[in-house]
Amino acid sequence: THFSLRKSVYYASKKDDLPALKSEFALRQKHGIRVDWWDQPTLRSHFPNLQKSGAILSHDGAQVDAYRLAHALLQDCRKKGAQVFDTVEVVAIEHQPRSVTLQLDNGCTVRTGKLVIACGYESQNYLSKRVVDLNSTYALVSKPIPQPTLWYQNALLWESARPYLYLRTTDDHRVLIGGKDEPFQSAVKRDKLLRSKSRQLEKFVQKVFPELPFAIDYEWCGTFAETKDGLPYIGAVAEHPNTYFALGFGGNGILFSILAADIITDLLRGRKNTDAPIFGFNR
Repeated sequence: THFSLRKSVYYASKKDDLPALKSEFALRQKHGIRVDWWDQPTLRSHFPNLQKSGAILSHDGAQVDAYRLAHALLQDCRKKGAQVFDTVEVVAIEHQPRSVTLQLDNGCTVRTGKLVIACGYESQNYLSKRVVDLNSTYALVSKPIPQPTLWYQNALLWESARPYLYLRTTDDHRVLIGGKDEPFQSAVKRDKLLRSKSRQLEKFVQKVFPELPFAIDYEWCGTFAETKDGLPYIGAVAEHPNTYFALGFGGNGILFSILAADIITDLLRGRKNTDAPIFGFNR
């Protein structure tokens, strides 16, 4: 899955963000997360062209190839007896008192006792209450750069601004940068902005890392969902019997997915889960 341990540098985008960042640092320390505070001189000593006022260095970060991870998880599920159908669409869902029936676009029918919906922001189609706002986001990756270390320990790099920029390296020595988000209007309008957004991302890399022979190889855009409070929605809604939602919105999708797996497993088994109300639809 191209998993690598990495340090993470979370810097203040502007001076006004420093108090909140220092509070974040104190909370992470309090809960046992290994962090250091970098003042402006320390940050500049590691990133000379990043002219910011301070940052949190987290020692225990990581990165992964999300595409490979998703397929590895699917293969593991298959080994445990699950079946995967990736070329069909569910076109209708019928909820019965003790079961759920799904109609597929190929004419087949699937009947199950319990249903878990975990299809990202498209899950909103199955909810009468609006729970997410959609945003467009942009990213690019450079051509490979012929050196193993592109900047300080190839750390993950991101900022306090919202929306924020994020950077990381890849196993084949590329720079991956993303951000420049804005509210989603339509796929057509989103895609039309790709070239100009890519140019903005490219300029940032060239400003902060002028010594790197940076050249864009691939650029892309997409849509993502976020919630008002930054937390995911996990659990059931009264209008859909025998159905559970695992909606890891809020920017920490991998962590939220693990929480969803634990909570929904307990709900399926009839166990009480004390964390469930935190992420419920009625919070």
